[in-house]
Amino acid sequence: MQTPSIPSHEKVAALEKVPHAAKRMGMSTCSAYREIKAGRLGPLVKVGERASALPSAAVDAWIQARIDEAQGVAK
Repeated sequence: MQTPSIPSHEKVAALEKVPHAAKRMGMSTCSAYREIKAGRLGPLVKVGERASALPSAAVDAWIQARIDEAQGVAK
């Protein structure tokens, strides 16, 4: 019998609440919403009547872009 494989983190679509994403990005929740409004982060996904979340992949991409900027990596 073959054991089912566990998909890697990169292949699993996941959402995270904005405050959690903001903490991962090292900023306030308010600043995260400013990034979303400016179009530099997102899309914002409604997960309930009064709840929104961000795709983890979008947060990862935002973090990587900041690292690339700091290292002077051109895109």
